[in-house]
Amino acid sequence: MLVYNSIVYTIREIGENIKDCDDFKGDVLFDFPMHKRTTMRVGGNASLIIEPADEKSLAYVLKLLSTEKLGFFVLGGGSNLVVSDDGVDIPVVSLRRLKSDIVLTEREDGDLLLKCSSGTSWGEILNFCTENNISGLLEFAGLPGTVGGAVFMNAGCFGNSISKVLKKAEYMTENGDKGTYEMNDADWAYKKSPFQDKKWIATSVFLRVSKSNDDVKNIALSYIEQRKAKGHFKKPCAGSVFRNPEGVSAGLLIDECGLKGFSIGGAKIAPWHANIIINEDNATQKDIKSLVDYIKTVVKQKKNVLLEPEIIFW
Repeated sequence: MLVYNSIVYTIREIGENIKDCDDFKGDVLFDFPMHKRTTMRVGGNASLIIEPADEKSLAYVLKLLSTEKLGFFVLGGGSNLVVSDDGVDIPVVSLRRLKSDIVLTEREDGDLLLKCSSGTSWGEILNFCTENNISGLLEFAGLPGTVGGAVFMNAGCFGNSISKVLKKAEYMTENGDKGTYEMNDADWAYKKSPFQDKKWIATSVFLRVSKSNDDVKNIALSYIEQRKAKGHFKKPCAGSVFRNPEGVSAGLLIDECGLKGFSIGGAKIAPWHANIIINEDNATQKDIKSLVDYIKTVVKQKKNVLLEPEIIFW
């Protein structure tokens, strides 16, 4: 781990202090394998993972790490992340335990809002929606990861996107200070959100929804079936690898270059979907990064289009 012995020791001390502090509720994990926290199932050990169970604990952790001048990484559901094979030597702040009850509120302007914490999974949100005949978010059925991660990436599914349904979000800065973001369309674009540039950490999200007389459960299931048909659940993966260039599908470009099924090491372009890379056989981050670079090179040569990765290498 390079010359990190003293740093790892300091990080462990900080982790132990957090674990023993009365102001913290949650889990503190040491030398934890990151492949267990990502859908690609790749990555070495993290020296320290901190999983706050409430906003007070999150604020405490952020203020402490800021005071100690320690960089850190915020982890949602790990659904678009490929972690280094060498592991992670900075603290990882995981939001997977940042959950509270999902609630519906009706505003004076008539909007029906669904409020949930950023660590809430889409499975939990869709279960709530189908049990309460709520529409507006059904296109997200089957989406891996958390709602906080989806806000950060402005996730989009079947014509819907976070930027179309978000009303507001409560957040914390890297210093643990609280704020509220009110939706402004000018701040958003395809796969872009203001949370990326400002490094805000969404804590609670308010999404516009509506009551429905339709069979919302079957509608949600139909979207899950479409994901299954595309092979999203066949093998460990991180979803779509590349952003779609304007006016064209990245998957179509890759397919037209004859790359479906091509592999490097344990990483393989899915035979059933050209914009998905699967962990076919104990893939490493190096395998996946090499395959991504190869795809970019071939598509640039044959189609004169430079593809931009959507997945995050860390």
